[in-house]
Amino acid sequence: MEERTNVIEYKCPCCNAGLVFGSQVQQLTCEYCDNTFDIDTVRAYNESQSAQKSDDFSWEQADKAQWSESEQTVLNAFQCPACGGEILTDTTTAATFCPFCENPSIMPTRLSGSLRPDAVLPFQKSKDDAKAAFLQLCKGKPLLPRDFTSQQRLEKITGMYVPFWLYDCDADFDGDYKATRIHRWSDSKYHYTRTEHFLLSRKAKASFSGIPMDGSSKMEDIFMESIEPFDYGQMVPFDMAYLTGYLADKYDIPSEKGEPRIRERVQQSLQDQVQSSLLGYATVLPTNRQIQIQNSKAKYVLLPVWMLNTNYKGKIYTFAMNGQTGKMTGSFPVCPKRSAAWFAGICGGVTVAAHLLQMLL
Repeated sequence: MEERTNVIEYKCPCCNAGLVFGSQVQQLTCEYCDNTFDIDTVRAYNESQSAQKSDDFSWEQADKAQWSESEQTVLNAFQCPACGGEILTDTTTAATFCPFCENPSIMPTRLSGSLRPDAVLPFQKSKDDAKAAFLQLCKGKPLLPRDFTSQQRLEKITGMYVPFWLYDCDADFDGDYKATRIHRWSDSKYHYTRTEHFLLSRKAKASFSGIPMDGSSKMEDIFMESIEPFDYGQMVPFDMAYLTGYLADKYDIPSEKGEPRIRERVQQSLQDQVQSSLLGYATVLPTNRQIQIQNSKAKYVLLPVWMLNTNYKGKIYTFAMNGQTGKMTGSFPVCPKRSAAWFAGICGGVTVAAHLLQMLL
């Protein structure tokens, strides 16, 4: 385990409580005195406070048990600036909450040097928005367990900044296809079919900007891709103040690891575009398709996501919502009793319908 390190906390200039970034007002807000502040004002206040000297106490401590080697590889300790408590995190956590005083805390060493993001997309949707979206997603699902939308479960919805790589590149596409056109006609004696065969060649060039891929091994790619797209026009230069009040991870998947998936997405996009131009044929089959990617580069950003990982009957169900647009996706459990009743109702309806039909006949 690395040496215990201080963390950053943004204090309210009025009541000294911990501030959080408000998605509605796009400023730092205090949940205790309801005041709002711009980021530069709070930063200046915090810097002036930290410049003041404090007493230095040194206490003799009893011998402590040492962390095991396995624990040292996955846990790091940080000191909460509000209460002095020890915050234990895994090696990728960059922003969290103190388990003792619940103040939002940021680990600056996780976001410095090459780990510093190029930009951040601030939250536009609040936790109440995420709760409403979750309830809306659950509507119209007769097999969903009744207690799955309990208030206790809703409170577990958590806002977090997910590390993403945004890829830019140019691509050249070259493809060959076999195609056919079929003509049919008839006379008084025969039906005729004439099939024409064609060899088609297509070349295409395209530039791609901001192809996203999450850089965290904790996140399921299928969920992250399901809540796309994000509007990068609202991206701002990275500032740690945007993270306060949310969880955040640093990337643990380097940019080069994402290149196979990005190549796959670029190739699929170009293939779909070229395929849509091959009109007027009965059949079109590719015989050769090649793609060359050039001028590729990756940018490291943090994107806002509301997450719910919930355990129901021993199985984990995940829900994710785009923290900017509100687009949501997830997986649902099925209540066995409601499923049996629903199936019995369908079977009963079919039986009645069959009986009525038999009487009419």
